[in-house]
Amino acid sequence: IPAAGLRRALSLPDPRHHNQTRGFTAMKAHIRQEPRALLLWGVTPETPGCDELLRRAAAFRLTPRFVGAADFDTTIGDLCAGKASVPVQDLPDPLPLADTHAMIVGGLRHDNGDLNAWLDAVKKSGIVFPVRAAVTPTSAAWTLGHLLEELSAEHAALGASRAEQAQ
Repeated sequence: IPAAGLRRALSLPDPRHHNQTRGFTAMKAHIRQEPRALLLWGVTPETPGCDELLRRAAAFRLTPRFVGAADFDTTIGDLCAGKASVPVQDLPDPLPLADTHAMIVGGLRHDNGDLNAWLDAVKKSGIVFPVRAAVTPTSAAWTLGHLLEELSAEHAALGASRAEQAQ
């Protein structure tokens, strides 16, 4: 079997897609192209600026979905595809990012500028999202709960880093 065929059969990354930079290999996350979806955590239709955000999402052909604790055990891929949530077994107490707006976007490419244009549009909507993520093949298989826990840890680490820098 040729090396490329073996890599595909084993779902291994193609080393030609890694960037060589000054002696180390930098890998970019591969953002899933479909479905185009916008998962909103901590946001309701009544949230100020939500109407404007939804209008802008429609312009980017993003299908919005308000997610909450009932979606905690459902995979990101299923949520983006509009599938029904699976029943929640156990919710952590407290919920990660319980008081924080978070946005998870799927289907926008970064290499053609769509993702950056979307982030600019979000700023203009008036809703602040301290936590943002793009759906990757890896995160698509995670549950919403798992992704929120990872994002919460990153958010806390960034906050601690900023506090240290301010001192």
